[in-house]
Formats: sequence, structure tokens, C-alpha cells
Amino acid sequence: MGQVPVVVDGMTGTGKSTLVNHLAEKLNLEVMPEEFRDPYDLLNKYSQDSKWCYPMQLNFLMTRFIQYTVASDNEKYILDRSIFSDPVYAKLFYEFGHLSEKEYNNYLTFFNTLMETIKKPKCMIILTCSFDEVMNRIEERGREDELRLGKDYWWALYQAYQEHVKSIMENEKESKIIEIDTESLNLDNIDEELEGVVKNAKEAI
Repeated sequence: MGQVPVVVDGMTGTGKSTLVNHLAEKLNLEVMPEEFRDPYDLLNKYSQDSKWCYPMQLNFLMTRFIQYTVASDNEKYILDRSIFSDPVYAKLFYEFGHLSEKEYNNYLTFFNTLMETIKKPKCMIILTCSFDEVMNRIEERGREDELRLGKDYWWALYQAYQEHVKSIMENEKESKIIEIDTESLNLDNIDEELEGVVKNAKEAI
């Protein structure tokens, strides 16, 4: 198995899609966007009954694992989110009471087993911004499926991502980590704004 050049991660509203497309061009990589496979309509079933949370989360984990292994074999992709942030959602659902302790522990065992079979990316770019800005962006784009989740959900997810980012910044040794605060990023002057990020990423890959 090869090694994925770049993974871009961050919660909804931090600007992943915009930056991934820009960085792909500058780094001469192809974009592999976050893939969504739900052949059994588990997301819809979960929205009606939380008992479907466990199979839904396992399905998403395997989807991200397959996507990552494909990207690893090709070594030409930049990924918009990846398997590495999947436990953020599992932990959140566990705290919501939608996963039992046994289900959550089984999930973690499965996740850790999968991690033993893959290489970390050469470079991981973490996007952050304030919660207020995340909510502003979610409200501005007005997607019904996001808006109906409510502010409490987004706050819980934001806190979970904050812990995730902190853990990566403190513990990750295999990948080069670059953190970007997208709060005040000037998209009209993005080449200059990201010049240092592109330089560091090129050195890593």
C-alpha cells in the first residue's frame, strides 16, 4: 500500500471544499471528495429511530476506509476529510446515548484494527475557526438537512472536533500537521494567504 499525499480535515463550515480545490491545483493533485454511500438508507432510518445508529456508523467507517485505501494505492489524491475523523462522530453519538457502551467499544476495536492496515497521510491539514463563524456559514448556505439539526448539535460537534484537533496537534508523529485558521482567510487573495501552507505541504509530499 502506498501513502496518501494530503488529507484536509475540519468540521462542517470550516471551508474544506474551497481549500481542497485550491490546494489540489497548487500541489498538482486530484480531489477525492468525501464519499457518501448509504445503500440501505441507514441515515434516514437513523433519523427516525436511533437504534440504527450503530449500523449507520459502521457503514460510514467502512466507506471511508475503502476510500482511503483507494487513495493510498494511487498516491495522487488530496482528500476532503477521511477515516481519521470518523471516531469524532462515534463518540458524539455515544455521548448522545445513540450508541450503547458495548456498541461504542466494538466500534473502537474495529476502527483500531483498520488503522493497523493503513499508513497515515504524508501531510494532514487541519482547518479551524470559531463556533460563531461555523454557524454563520451553515446558515448562509441554508442546507435544510444541516439547519434542522439545530445549534445544540453543532455545538456538541464543534467541541468534539476541538478535542480531536488538540489530540492530533499533541500526538501525531507520522504525518506533517498544518493548522489553518479559516476565520479571516481572504479568499480574494488566497494565493498569498496560503503561500506558506503550499510550500510546507510540497515539502511533506
